[in-house]
Amino acid sequence: MAETIRYDENAFTAVCKRLPEVARIGDQELMRATAVAFFEGHEDYFWTAPAASSYAHHNLYCCGERGLWIHTKMVFAAYERLVDSYVEQGILTEREANLGRAACLLHDVKKYGESYEEGDHAARDHDVQAADWLRSETELDSRVADAVERHMGPWYDGPEPETPLQQLVHLADMTASTKNATVGVFQPHEKIRSLYPSIPEATL
Repeated sequence: MAETIRYDENAFTAVCKRLPEVARIGDQELMRATAVAFFEGHEDYFWTAPAASSYAHHNLYCCGERGLWIHTKMVFAAYERLVDSYVEQGILTEREANLGRAACLLHDVKKYGESYEEGDHAARDHDVQAADWLRSETELDSRVADAVERHMGPWYDGPEPETPLQQLVHLADMTASTKNATVGVFQPHEKIRSLYPSIPEATL
């Protein structure tokens, strides 16, 4: 069953209540633009659907109710664990690091296309769908859409990652999609915590 946040007139507040990770984007303009893009671009099933139809590539939390939401939070936490090293090594700039944060939050907004029914598989072009929407409907830096389009690596319809930013978003997604490993989530919402009291919490 889908669940909407679109009744809230303030897009930024509505998204931040459920994805407080948005506030980790260290650029006010990009932070707000990312929240608005998420608010306008995500499908209502995002909050209730699983991240996958089987346990082949995801952990227990991501394959159940609200799994797609949980997976997105895990991707962000994995990215945060890695990105400081990339910045310290001079591989990414602070600006690029923030663009990657935006990409992590937006990467699966079209996971099942326009709608979801129980048992559905992820749309093979969900990476391309999300990137195309970002390019046509937002003014976000093109590097966000580029990273979203390539987040699946050698699988699905999008092209493979090329730049360090694209590779890091892909690696964060891979890390959060590991069956036998569980990445913590940052400030899990009460709707998540009530379903999964033992879900590990990340400190970012």
